[in-house]
Amino acid sequence: MTARSVAVDRQQSGEGAELHFGHFAGITEYREVNRELIRELFDHLPNPFVHVDVATGTGLVPQLLIEAAEERGYAGRIVGLDLEPKSIELARATTPSSAHVSVEFVQGDARDVHRLLAGEIPPSGADSVSIHDAIHEIDREEDQRAVYGGMAKLAKAGAVLSSNSSFTTISMKTDTSMRAYGEWKLLLVRLLNAKRNRGKITLVYRSPDAYKRMIEEAGFAIIHERERVVRLSKRALHAISCYPKFIEGMCRDLIVDRDLSIQELSHYMRSALDRLRFDALPRVWHEVLARRVPAGA
Repeated sequence: MTARSVAVDRQQSGEGAELHFGHFAGITEYREVNRELIRELFDHLPNPFVHVDVATGTGLVPQLLIEAAEERGYAGRIVGLDLEPKSIELARATTPSSAHVSVEFVQGDARDVHRLLAGEIPPSGADSVSIHDAIHEIDREEDQRAVYGGMAKLAKAGAVLSSNSSFTTISMKTDTSMRAYGEWKLLLVRLLNAKRNRGKITLVYRSPDAYKRMIEEAGFAIIHERERVVRLSKRALHAISCYPKFIEGMCRDLIVDRDLSIQELSHYMRSALDRLRFDALPRVWHEVLARRVPAGA
């Protein structure tokens, strides 16, 4: 059999039906880094509030917003948008409305956020919008700009945007992050008896400044910026290895001599983790809050 780049079959049945982001969304350290940003955001929200969460995944941000609203005695409405049907299904199942906060989930492309949600929020716009740990999954810069631009159209003047990413040019510039990830990838290559296509880009890492420029050009002004170091445990890494998009990204530059399903790739990634000498992978989350600038200001 001739060598080929790894191709992920995302329609595979069986165990693959259980591969989704929900495994990672339940990890304590991942929830906490997002909880901290939501707490920062909540300091700027009115009572009641309207919030739009783009790339909502399995509903983590809405869950954290409901939690914060209950702590402060706030009422509100949250609309979550995600492209993946499985994510929307899980979000609806695990994120019910509370007594004072209603939640709705809509399936659709983040680049069309303004068109998709135009009828879901008041004519005056949303009080806040968010995109957490997802902007880096959009490959092209023009599409990333389209997402921020669409969110700006949904946001009323003075509304606040929250955005973060653990896939920027500074994400592995801490402690043993680079060595731990490098060893994990090397172990995976060996287990698969694979070769690396050094010319293949697995993910475009943009700088924090590049993302801030996109946000500002969309019509927001940065009001908060922070880097948070998170130690991802092996349990967390096992969980993210069950997320199809992460599997695709990690394996995109590998060349093997056989076809592999996404379930098999997930298995090999987790087997490589079991051999990893490091007990955690430190990662830097870059986060910002930005306020919607009034038109003409």
